[in-house]
Amino acid sequence: MELLANEVELVKELCERIKAEKEETELKILDIGCGTGKLAIYLREATGCDVTGIDPGRESIEKVRLKSSLVTFEVQSAEKMAFANHSFDFVVSLKALHEMANPEAALRESRRVLKEGGRILVIDWVGGVARTRSHAHAKKYFTKERLEEVLSETGFTGIRIELNKEGELMLVEGERA
Repeated sequence: MELLANEVELVKELCERIKAEKEETELKILDIGCGTGKLAIYLREATGCDVTGIDPGRESIEKVRLKSSLVTFEVQSAEKMAFANHSFDFVVSLKALHEMANPEAALRESRRVLKEGGRILVIDWVGGVARTRSHAHAKKYFTKERLEEVLSETGFTGIRIELNKEGELMLVEGERA
């Protein structure tokens, strides 16, 4: 699966963080707001982990199921997931959190489905970056400070934020304590 130029740096870093945790047991990864399935398929290929992608768009999920039989894709909202508590080692997202109607609910649900010590890794646009204001929904982008605050409020700890070299995308990580 091919990544966009502005995604490569942070997606590769995300993969390295997951691979650093991979032991002899297979890790379970959930991609929320998976859309076209790009990140989910890339993660499966790069890490060999068990990956599930969810998106509320039935049409998107039907299309992406044709692209890969190695990833499970389901029609689900990140704000109200059908998964059992403590089901995943990682929850990931690529440029989707700002698109969700209730990102705080999506983060609370992500924490719920993460195993103890599980981590969330979100790549999204940086709010306030002039280059991204051309997007019609740029006002929905989180600033680094606001996303860190929301992650903390939804129960994540050990929050780290890294920007790509252009400063337009951020990789945000938090742990389920």
